[in-house]
Amino acid sequence: RGDARDDGSPFGALARYIGVFGKPQNDKEKIAMTAPVLVTPEPIAMTAPVLVSPGAEGQATHTMAFVLPASKYSSIADAPKPLDPRVTLRQLPERVQAVRTFSWNFRPEAAKKNLDILLDDLAKDGCWAVERGADGQPRWQAAGYNPPFALPFMKRNEVLVDVQPNPNCPKAEE
Repeated sequence: RGDARDDGSPFGALARYIGVFGKPQNDKEKIAMTAPVLVTPEPIAMTAPVLVSPGAEGQATHTMAFVLPASKYSSIADAPKPLDPRVTLRQLPERVQAVRTFSWNFRPEAAKKNLDILLDDLAKDGCWAVERGADGQPRWQAAGYNPPFALPFMKRNEVLVDVQPNPNCPKAEE
């Protein structure tokens, strides 16, 4: 049995950064919890200095991110600096994403199932090209919007896939 305040998990480290468990582990102030919590699958080595879930060398792991409120922090320079070296700040690039919303629990299996449905829908539509990483896999994220104690049927989750408009869209000819 672990305590989320010191369990070493990505969520715990990020929660401590914003001050969920008391004094924030940053150089400025407590930050309000925002939604969504983003999870991005990445094939990375376990020695990489990012927040990752346990996994064998070369296996798909993930990073977890909290979104800081843009209304308060207009740039990374404005945001409180993390005291935990595992927590890093980065600016997300502008991008176009296709999204599929699903309810119930925010688990990897549910996210993968909904990703497969979204990819199938995009392929059938033909108007959007899915962006792929160097490994040939779609660039995607999962987003969770609710606290763990929310009733499962009321939870809102999403899978998001980076896309570009397909210039050969069959619907453009209609």
